[in-house]
Amino acid sequence: MASTDLDPAGLAGRIEELLEGITADGGPAVGHAAEELVRVLMRFYGSGLEAMVSIVKAGAGETIVHRMAADPLVAGLLALHDLHPVPVEQRLVHAIDAARRRLGSHGSGLTLGGIDDDGAVHVLLDGGGCGTDTIKDVVATSISELAPEVAGVVFDATPAGPTLLQIGVRPAESAPAELARSSSDTA
Repeated sequence: MASTDLDPAGLAGRIEELLEGITADGGPAVGHAAEELVRVLMRFYGSGLEAMVSIVKAGAGETIVHRMAADPLVAGLLALHDLHPVPVEQRLVHAIDAARRRLGSHGSGLTLGGIDDDGAVHVLLDGGGCGTDTIKDVVATSISELAPEVAGVVFDATPAGPTLLQIGVRPAESAPAELARSSSDTA
């Protein structure tokens, strides 16, 4: 399998499908055993990856780790095991900036919210209407590319600001009658 065939989100979905199939075919006990096997393998590979990152840092410093993290597959593995050299908050800021660039003027109303307790990222979306689904797709894709460890993206509408009071000059025909008469009396 070539590295271009390894889409982290696709692979995670496939693992989920396989576990569901094992549970459906073998029953709950077999399903739990399969899930435990996946957890143990994740810890095993995570520990090995952590040791590799430590060795690289000791021998070549942070620069090489950052270069490794530039590859989407490696970045996903580093993020999955909490080893990514760039904090998730910083990567989310970069993801929103990248989405804004991709969307041009349609991305001007995007604001990064926060990460909730469930690991979902909140993005404030100003406006709506035409192209909202496209905007959401571009933002979600950008976030999944740069911060694959987040649990999902929640789009919130930007709260409306206070209503502005329009103050203007009253037209002469709507002025009170006595004001119009007093003006004519003084003339």
